[in-house]
Amino acid sequence: MSLAWIVCFLLNPGVSEAWDGHRLIHERLIPSIEGTGKGYLIQRVKVPCQEDERREADSLAKALGVNAAKIPLHSTVKCGKKNASTEVTVRELMLSEWVDEPDFGMDQDLPSEADPAGDRAWMGGVSGPTSQGFRHMVFPGFEWSSPIRSLQIPFRPVGQALDRIRALRSATDRYRQQKNLFWALRVLNWELHLIQDLHQPFHVTQVPNIGMLPWKSLFSGFVARSTQTMANYHFAYEGLIQEMLREKAEGAIAECLAGGENRVFSDPSELMNEPRAEAAKLGRSLLGLLGDYPKSPSVNLPDGVGGIDYFRLIRGKALFVNEDESDFLDREEKREIEQSVAVVGAVEAVKESTCSLFRTMGAYTRGELERFFSDSSTSINTGK
Repeated sequence: MSLAWIVCFLLNPGVSEAWDGHRLIHERLIPSIEGTGKGYLIQRVKVPCQEDERREADSLAKALGVNAAKIPLHSTVKCGKKNASTEVTVRELMLSEWVDEPDFGMDQDLPSEADPAGDRAWMGGVSGPTSQGFRHMVFPGFEWSSPIRSLQIPFRPVGQALDRIRALRSATDRYRQQKNLFWALRVLNWELHLIQDLHQPFHVTQVPNIGMLPWKSLFSGFVARSTQTMANYHFAYEGLIQEMLREKAEGAIAECLAGGENRVFSDPSELMNEPRAEAAKLGRSLLGLLGDYPKSPSVNLPDGVGGIDYFRLIRGKALFVNEDESDFLDREEKREIEQSVAVVGAVEAVKESTCSLFRTMGAYTRGELERFFSDSSTSINTGK
């Protein structure tokens, strides 16, 4: 494979979301904090009136270099009216859509000055939903000591996720010092979103496992096929984890988010260590579970072409939603895929890797919350 081919393939890695619904993660994680007796979750937060919220959103967007029009407003009352403010609890805010707001478009379709290094050329393009990828991912660069794990083009580090976490943490602390709990918690949720993004191996490793590449197409449309294939594996992993999180039986993967230690990072680069170390193992497990189905030219999961019944799959059942979606495969290929995905051990291997990542992600999420509230005064209650 020539360098030019690799370059073309990695110009557009596909989907740029991470856990595809961080609110669900918080729904599994926050209740475990309640059980520790922490009182900050019941603290009440004053919501600013509409004009004040819009004004601060515009100012913050300018400071952070994000799209102000994509920051949703939550206030329901106009300024100046009697009883113009409302209050909610910290718990309600931590379980709200706030943690998903970075995926609502604030990092999409940005002007060129937001990307001085030109990282978007390698991480989803400059327009559309995937254009936010450079703010939510980071590929730290090629390492001669680990050439397979660190395979990426370009060889230099790309992606702004680490800098964004630093900027959001700084903004959070500034609002806290100003005793503005509404905006401090809101930006904290954005920071937690990116912290959680970096625990998704596809967001810190361009090619988690080289076995995912469609080598059979090496001399026939390899560039387009590789782009589509990696997007399919990425999207399929998201779907698998969403389905696993919905399980509430004893031993379900959601339990990996609860309890355990708290971790506070001194530099966000620490967040990448375990996800990068786990990437190759997880990649092998996904290959064992999904087989070559994501490599099919007739499957484009992000665009809704093809389908996987994740409910059945994680229980060791057939991969395909129905027979029609696999008609392009001959009988022998179909049998091989069904045999591979039916192996319960592959499901357990994916769960094991993800559970390890969830434990670390939960530790850093709780640690950042603890850091925030250990420095906060209970008198913080303004939303101005």
